[in-house]
Amino acid sequence: MRIHITVAAYLFYFLSYYSLTNYEMALLLLVAALVICLELVNTAVERVCDFCSGGKYSRLIEAAKDAAAGAVLIAAVFAVVIACFMLWKPDTVWMIIVFHCSSPERFTLLVLTVVIALLFIIIGPKKMLENAKSWFSRRKKEK
Repeated sequence: MRIHITVAAYLFYFLSYYSLTNYEMALLLLVAALVICLELVNTAVERVCDFCSGGKYSRLIEAAKDAAAGAVLIAAVFAVVIACFMLWKPDTVWMIIVFHCSSPERFTLLVLTVVIALLFIIIGPKKMLENAKSWFSRRKKEK
């Protein structure tokens, strides 16, 4: 889920560089929402399966989980394909790269957001908040 949310956030940021029709924008919003909705359904299926199985292995439970995860994977792959078809405009992509690399401040900000996004994906928001609180409390004690 964190990967899908992060990708959607970057997608919507970079969309500001494109001049898309309302239909194109609606399609991108729809496929992004579909992927996130299917991820929520997948989570629900996994939780219900875990609850019903009582922690015991079952081929049926495994098949249900695999089918739900497969639905998310298929939707995500097609969302990427649709986005690539709609957004692959080399001139615009180059303009975005030049814009972000022409200024040290913009480049630094972009790299910083990528690092924060990776932390969000890998360790999650709760752990990030705990680490930040711990770091700030240590800094206060040192002063």
